[in-house]
Amino acid sequence: MSLRKTAAVIVCAVFFGLLLLLYAMFRGNIQSGFDGLERQAVTENLHRVQNALGRDLKNLEGMAADWGLWDDTYHYLQTGDQGYVEANLTAQSFGELHLDVLALYDAAGRLVAARRYDAAEGVLFDAAEPVADMAQATPGLLRLDAFEGRKSGIAFFEGQACLIVAQTVLTSARKGPPAGTLIMAQMLDAAKVAAIAELTLLDVQLLAPASPELPPGLADTLASGADGGYAIRIPDNATVSGYALLRDIAGEPALILAVDMPRSIHQQGRLLEQTMVGSLTTIGIIFGLAMLYFVERFILSRVTGLGQEIVQLGQGSRKRVTAFAGNDEVSALSRAVNVMLDELDAARAHYVMATRAAKVGVWELLPDQRLVVVDPVLADLLGYDSPGRPEPLDLWLDRLFVEDRDSLLRQGPALLDRPSLERELRVVTAHGGILCFLCRGQLMPGADGSPRQLTATAVDITELKQAAESIRALSGRLMRAQESERANIARDLHDNVAQDLSSLKIAYETLLDGLPDVDAALRQRLEAASGLLARTIASVRELAYGLRPPNLEHLGLDLALRRLCQEMGQTSGLEVSYAGVGLEGLDIDPEVAINLYRIAQEALANVRKHAGAASVDLRLIESYPKLILRIRDDGRGFDVGPNPRDCPGDAKQPCMGLVNMRERAGLFGGSLRVISSPGHGTTVVAEIPYAGERSHAQQTPAHR
Repeated sequence: MSLRKTAAVIVCAVFFGLLLLLYAMFRGNIQSGFDGLERQAVTENLHRVQNALGRDLKNLEGMAADWGLWDDTYHYLQTGDQGYVEANLTAQSFGELHLDVLALYDAAGRLVAARRYDAAEGVLFDAAEPVADMAQATPGLLRLDAFEGRKSGIAFFEGQACLIVAQTVLTSARKGPPAGTLIMAQMLDAAKVAAIAELTLLDVQLLAPASPELPPGLADTLASGADGGYAIRIPDNATVSGYALLRDIAGEPALILAVDMPRSIHQQGRLLEQTMVGSLTTIGIIFGLAMLYFVERFILSRVTGLGQEIVQLGQGSRKRVTAFAGNDEVSALSRAVNVMLDELDAARAHYVMATRAAKVGVWELLPDQRLVVVDPVLADLLGYDSPGRPEPLDLWLDRLFVEDRDSLLRQGPALLDRPSLERELRVVTAHGGILCFLCRGQLMPGADGSPRQLTATAVDITELKQAAESIRALSGRLMRAQESERANIARDLHDNVAQDLSSLKIAYETLLDGLPDVDAALRQRLEAASGLLARTIASVRELAYGLRPPNLEHLGLDLALRRLCQEMGQTSGLEVSYAGVGLEGLDIDPEVAINLYRIAQEALANVRKHAGAASVDLRLIESYPKLILRIRDDGRGFDVGPNPRDCPGDAKQPCMGLVNMRERAGLFGGSLRVISSPGHGTTVVAEIPYAGERSHAQQTPAHR
């Protein structure tokens, strides 16, 4: 993703994140505050309606007190004077007092008078039976505990809820004894509810607890007293409803007051929410565009231009980048890039000087594209021109020495299967010469596991190879001189010393011949001296055979090694076995034969001296173009050290025997390996070419 897209995504993500955060905060705080205000308003309106009902009940109590504490009422209940009824219990009185029901009980609890006023018709009629039913349904209505007692609340008259007051009848001076009980009631009918709604400017309803118009479970919730006896429900988005429980004069649930309100407060919150979201969106868009303009104008355009110039640097079409004016980070970056380029130029110059002096170069192989990138320093060593950019692989394959090229082409896929590369390559120079390079590198696999790139160094080891060849040649001459001197010494010992000792032995044995009466002691002494001479002759001949094995000259390498193993078994008591494979009719150079013999001789001597083995197995195998000599024992073994001498890890003195064997194998371009571990015996493997070119061209330093 480009920087522009990244910047746009970041700005948009931050903007929408902040918008969502502010919206969540609004929903969690401001909107909840508006909803709280709405609930508070509903609760206050319920209080207003309850207060209106309470005021009506107080007014009714006042009228009941005026009539109950009146001498005329007291006299009526005492005497039963019908003039009281005719004068006071009239339709006009009921209409002026907004009274719906009036009843009088005497002190004995007998209903004396009961009237019901029909406001719609303006008529008054007897209500003895429904009043008696109401009194019977409300037993406590007539039981007033105090002398001047009063009870008020809600009751039901003919199934219709009403405000009711029961007042003890006394004289105007509030003296008794009580003459009875006065009951007044105002019906809570539709007209009364409409009057309360008009007074409070609210949509008011009085519903029975079992009314189907109520939300399910609401009556039980209110009856339990939860939330202060109030409940608020939202039937739709436009209306909020509040409910309060009204209890009757006996304290039992009687009515449920319902108040409906428009959700104007909630709508104000929603409007504020929409306004805030719109404002925030507008501000965010303006801010985002301003940020994008700033980022594009002062950062992205400059960074993009700087990146393009850096690409041109890589392509070689530029030497420096444009240094931006100012003290900001991009300007500092452009200046830092130029400083870095100066340092890179200086480092490149030092690198060229160092690599030229050390004759070291770097090259990269891109196998999928069949391209190779050669360090100009390395190309210069060979006398070629190299641009330091990818070139065809075949071009450089043609410059390899023919044998090395054929070897690489044969092993091509297998070489790329290894994680690292280490081999010597000979390259033909532009002037026809040959330089030898030691190449070491690492393969970097691609995503699918296929080789993606090989990065390697090439060190010019031509002089080292020439020095090594000179050392090998010198060592060969020294060993040939050594073998020649050994042959001369062996010949002198065999032809001169051994012959003279044999003549002396014969002389000792024939010294007493022809002499009569020789002393027995003298004869024994001469016989002992003759035996000593015989042993000396055998030792001299054995020494001569060791210096120049006659079996090797007369019988060949195969039989000579077999005789060597037989003699080793006879003299050491070890179980020594030998086998030669593929040696029939093989013509082996005498120098190769004598050196292989000497390696086997030294290895067997080491087994006898140091291995503590019970058996040893020697094999000579022909594997064109090499002879492989393997000596394996079942001795104590040792920990092969980390150095190339293959000596025991705790060895304090140089392992001259192993060094000598290695040098002998190296004379002919061969190698010698020692494989051993404590408790698992030791195996010595010598590989020496006996046919073709004897060269170290394919040997790494680890094999030399």
